[in-house]
Amino acid sequence: MRHFHPILAGAAERFRRYSGPLAERGIRYRVFTLLESPDHPAEERMDHGLVVHRIEAKGSPWERDAVLFKAAEAYLRIAPAGHRVVQTSLCHKLIRPWLVRIRRLGVRSIYVGTMVGQDVTTDPMWRRWLQALRNRVNYAAFSRVVASTTVMKRWQVSLGVSARRILVIPNGVNTRRFCLANEDEKAILRERLGLPANVPVVLFAGSIVPRKGVELLLRAWKGVIAENDSAQLVLAGGFERPTFMTEERMRELGEFQARMRQLAADAEMKGSAQFVGETLQIEDWMRAADVFVFPSEQEGMGNVVLEAMGCGLPSVITRFQGMPEEEFGRAGEDFVLVERTESELKKALVHLLSDRLQASQMRVAARRWAEERADVALTIDQYAKLYGEVARGEGL
Repeated sequence: MRHFHPILAGAAERFRRYSGPLAERGIRYRVFTLLESPDHPAEERMDHGLVVHRIEAKGSPWERDAVLFKAAEAYLRIAPAGHRVVQTSLCHKLIRPWLVRIRRLGVRSIYVGTMVGQDVTTDPMWRRWLQALRNRVNYAAFSRVVASTTVMKRWQVSLGVSARRILVIPNGVNTRRFCLANEDEKAILRERLGLPANVPVVLFAGSIVPRKGVELLLRAWKGVIAENDSAQLVLAGGFERPTFMTEERMRELGEFQARMRQLAADAEMKGSAQFVGETLQIEDWMRAADVFVFPSEQEGMGNVVLEAMGCGLPSVITRFQGMPEEEFGRAGEDFVLVERTESELKKALVHLLSDRLQASQMRVAARRWAEERADVALTIDQYAKLYGEVARGEGL
């Protein structure tokens, strides 16, 4: 995959966390990723036997992807025989030849979707037909395609992927790591994180990029503190990181992030909004907060919401492209769902901060949903079964 630890890319971080429970089931990962900083080791052995190979590559993103698969194919060619499966979240014409070579080695592959794109049904018929043909060719190299939600599965089918080859495996959350904090634990966490002891804290977690809805949130926040001037907004997520973006894209992102800093520092904010950067202990911030907010525009699933629910955080979510219909629980009971407008987001946050009864009920309901329906053990069981079936060629 293009990005991996210590870069906090969502899908990569998720499967890094899965590697431990999978290792307990006798399944181990070996990761091929891009070398994004000279400070990162070219090869690293992490916990649970997870080995990471960081490959230096130049060119376009697609060209660098091909270098990764070339390296993986070279490794598989000399590696000991056994039950092996290649998993990736990349699919395009430049990696297809390498997937074909890998299959000739007797190694099958799985594609795991990470995002739901725009609906293609509004495109002209000829364009949809051509794109479907390209997708059928590109996805033909995979034995299975995994979607994290039923919505993602429908989108993949609309692209031309056969529904028979798609398996829905919802993302899971470690409910032991992401868990409720009692009042004493919460007080200790707040002191350690530098948060005020007795004020309502709203948490956002995600990259500081336009898609995540940061600007919408900050503009809505002005209305929140106009009605609750003691509330604090914490935004946890990365600003700067090594990346392979074009210079133009980096400039645009830098300008956006500078605007967000200025917006947070506006006098009308009254010092109530702070950016705390990336963290590997996001659960500490969640367990110290009172409300979670997720104003994203587009996601594959939005695993951070499940993590917040695991911590029993009442959550306000704006309706986004790719919003799961079955995998998030029940809107109005397990979380609050609103349209993506400044006024609706502000109104929901103000209400949840003031209605302690609803917040308390949602805290219990969210935690119950995470434990019963979204625990990572359920996800791990499904992936372990899938890997075994694909490796043995069952049902293919």
